[in-house]
Amino acid sequence: MILERTPVYRRNGDRARCNAGVPLRELAYTLALLTATGTLGAAHAAEAANSTRADKPAQNARADETAPAKEASTEHTDDPQSLRKMFTQGDFDGELRLLYFTNRNAFFAEDVDRNTATVGGHLGFTSASLHGFSLRVSAYAQRGIDHAGDPAERNRDLGPDLSTLGEAYVQWRGRDFRVRAGNQALDAPFTATYDYRIIPQLYQGVSARWGDDTRFLTAMRMFRYKSRISESFDRTTNYNREFEPFAPNTDAHTDGFWAVGAGDTVTAGPAEFAGQAWYFEYKDYARMFYTEGRIAEAEGDWRPFLGLQYIRETEDGRALVGEVDHHTYGAQLGVEHGSLTATLNYDAIPSEPDTYLNGALVTPYAHNEASGPLFAQPFLTSTQDLGSGDAYAAEIKGAPLADTVLGARYSYMDLTPAAGAGSIDQSEYLIYGIYQFDGALSGLSIADFMAYQSQPGQPHDFWENRLKLSYSF
Repeated sequence: MILERTPVYRRNGDRARCNAGVPLRELAYTLALLTATGTLGAAHAAEAANSTRADKPAQNARADETAPAKEASTEHTDDPQSLRKMFTQGDFDGELRLLYFTNRNAFFAEDVDRNTATVGGHLGFTSASLHGFSLRVSAYAQRGIDHAGDPAERNRDLGPDLSTLGEAYVQWRGRDFRVRAGNQALDAPFTATYDYRIIPQLYQGVSARWGDDTRFLTAMRMFRYKSRISESFDRTTNYNREFEPFAPNTDAHTDGFWAVGAGDTVTAGPAEFAGQAWYFEYKDYARMFYTEGRIAEAEGDWRPFLGLQYIRETEDGRALVGEVDHHTYGAQLGVEHGSLTATLNYDAIPSEPDTYLNGALVTPYAHNEASGPLFAQPFLTSTQDLGSGDAYAAEIKGAPLADTVLGARYSYMDLTPAAGAGSIDQSEYLIYGIYQFDGALSGLSIADFMAYQSQPGQPHDFWENRLKLSYSF
């Protein structure tokens, strides 16, 4: 999402450079050279926004998730040349993106239009596996090409020129178990690398995982963080003034977070049961327990399903955003038919006066970003940043044509950010479409998301359109 109040972003120095010392121009030359010499891999990464998974509708409709890093080959060799083959048999991957965001009365501010176009992408390399060990490194760059001269009148995330080292880790994999250490993307509630941008949020630390998408155990300890507008890893979060300078954000640095999680999927007769549970300790912010369950018809043309979720959170350590006392009770009722998925979504957040945002959820790494796994959420703003009360959403999406995804969502946020205040009564209408080319244009895709939002207490309505053209290789 875009911040409700976009701060001025200032870079240190006149030229943005990659943390590894690689300027954007050199990165572009490298990309062009690799393409010209034919050493770039021909595999095309599928867009995550094409997913129609019903148990995480917001994440899929909000944006295309950053694709996970390519896994190294599990083939091991013991000949004297195996170390060299670890690199010569590795794979390059990358993506080029053009984003153009247009809006009117941005976040209800009269005549504030932060129209911004930017280009960028990434280039990555994943080595082959040697005795289970592999390496991954990637670099990202972004350049604004059409925006206002005043940083306050451009999109905060797309306006600045950025170059940064991305993923950089060593991994060991054996059977269904892997350990990863270094700069990495995560797949966990409220910390996943998603949202509609060029440069993803990444974490620096160690993670371990056993299993697959249907049955897993995982643990992680992250020490540093890089937001989508930062060129370096540090001990900040999205509640730091480097990301947004408004209260209750802080200048304090923290020691990251740790988390453990588990999930399983079981089929019993005609029903499929899926569930997951997580515990997070966001140092000096909050401790969160998250669980989600789903029961669905396993087979058939029409497959109804029911999802439930529960979140409990209290403050931790220095409690940098204040006292935290949060509960979420969520329910999702839906049906799948072929590629079509339709859902009715609800989240209840009880009011807790004298706590953060009247009982709202504290998400240090998802503040002013997509609402992650919450069932009911808008597109332009985030449920966890709006207060306590009741959140509703209805969504329908599917693939009526080959390589095409279409969807629509309505959300209503009956949420109150402070005790004694009135509800924001926020309504939002969203429509979106994604098309992936095939044949000679395989790897090329175009996506468009358009949303309209209103609040009775605001003098002007807010709308925004987000267009993306991308090529993955």
